[in-house]
Amino acid sequence: MTSIEFFLNQTQQVGPLHIWPMRWTGLSSLKYQVPPNIDQLFFREFDEGDGPELGRVEIFNPTAIPVLIPGGWVVGGDLLQVRVFDSSELIAPMESVLANVSCVERGRWGQGRSETDGGRAPITVHASGRSFKTHSGLWSVDEKTRQQSVWKRVATLENRSGSRPTNSLQQIMREDSTSLNIPHSLQSNSRDALKILNGQNGILIAFDGTPLLLEAYSNEEAFRMTIQSTIRAISFDIDHLRFIPTTKSEVKDFIEKASLGGLKVQRGNLFNTQLLGGGESVDTIALTDANGHLLHVTALNQRHRILQEV
Repeated sequence: MTSIEFFLNQTQQVGPLHIWPMRWTGLSSLKYQVPPNIDQLFFREFDEGDGPELGRVEIFNPTAIPVLIPGGWVVGGDLLQVRVFDSSELIAPMESVLANVSCVERGRWGQGRSETDGGRAPITVHASGRSFKTHSGLWSVDEKTRQQSVWKRVATLENRSGSRPTNSLQQIMREDSTSLNIPHSLQSNSRDALKILNGQNGILIAFDGTPLLLEAYSNEEAFRMTIQSTIRAISFDIDHLRFIPTTKSEVKDFIEKASLGGLKVQRGNLFNTQLLGGGESVDTIALTDANGHLLHVTALNQRHRILQEV
């Protein structure tokens, strides 16, 4: 049975963010790799005969270890355009998956070369084009609006520092990470500022005194490998550096609304299953292994102020 333990006496401040470290128990024991260890994967355009599809790419894992790519991760390589994952994907050894993605490089559709691992996209990009379905009581990607919403948000981020030849989010993030507009405390130095505790495999990040993102992995190493990129992603969206603490009651209320005990199956295969949960204010997505044990969980506060325009 899954349970959550807070390190209540060891919350931290990183710039304007209030960090709540967590230990999750009862999760999957499956071993897997996460970014940035994805250079060994093969990414290629998916083509059923009518030309490559903008919203899907094929990933092949030639290794003996499963690879988990969290939702919101940006990938490039030999793709005709750089993409961002709409949700988390687990690629089994010697297997291929078709992943739902969105383009984050609008000005190119052709041969080129970019970094395979582009890091995690800003939270506002990842949350774009997700809508609440009243009939199911869950959030999901709105296929009719997702791509346009993502392009619109990338354009907003680009306007801050000027146009790029291919409107590439990878390039925007790489160049703006050295800009005075982006808090340095949340960029390259955040790894030094953030203390990872023994046994910690999850985190709740709050901004403006309100929970923004909860995330957990079934193993500590996966959490340690990705947390820097997650905090960096959030840095592109925040608009002030004032630290406003979050109360324990607000955090517990957010977790309750994430409905972790009432997740509903969205799609699955023999190797893993995706589940959705939450409600009108919290958007929860989880992956389980073949035995139904949790591998990865994210819960996003869709009612947070910084997400109101996406």
